[in-house]
Amino acid sequence: MKSDQFLPSHISMYVSLFQLWSVNGFINPFRICREDIMKLSKIKSFATYHKCIRELQDAGFINYLPNYNSYIGSLIEIKDLDIPRIFQVQSFQNLKSNVINETDFSAPKFYEVELYFKERDLTSNDASLFYSFYESQHWICNNKKLIKCWKAAARNWICKIKNNDDRRD
Repeated sequence: MKSDQFLPSHISMYVSLFQLWSVNGFINPFRICREDIMKLSKIKSFATYHKCIRELQDAGFINYLPNYNSYIGSLIEIKDLDIPRIFQVQSFQNLKSNVINETDFSAPKFYEVELYFKERDLTSNDASLFYSFYESQHWICNNKKLIKCWKAAARNWICKIKNNDDRRD
């Protein structure tokens, strides 16, 4: 992900991480609790949380070492940045050229798909079937075009599952 394509959720999460870093005396690395970060950054979805934290790490703003024990917490290291590109002044022409195009699609990780399905009260097996199908298709639709939004494809998949369940009853 390019740093000029950050969404408000990315910025909110980074500011929340920075705030906790300052509370911890600017010591790297420091421990975080997912619930605290989600509350501070006003992120409600687990999938959005994981997407934002992964993309902040991929962009080089943080180092993230997850820990699946909620009593210990995950480790975060805020990287020392000189002047991030997102804070540099850009001309209007540069801003117009920063529009996201359809080639910027990044395939989701399985845990993101699984979280998305679990939030909608579906099983991990349903998520696995969806992920395996589209992974085997290289995230290309029936019309031979790259998927723009995997969540839209997931919503369609979920509707088909629910329609099939209704017919069986």
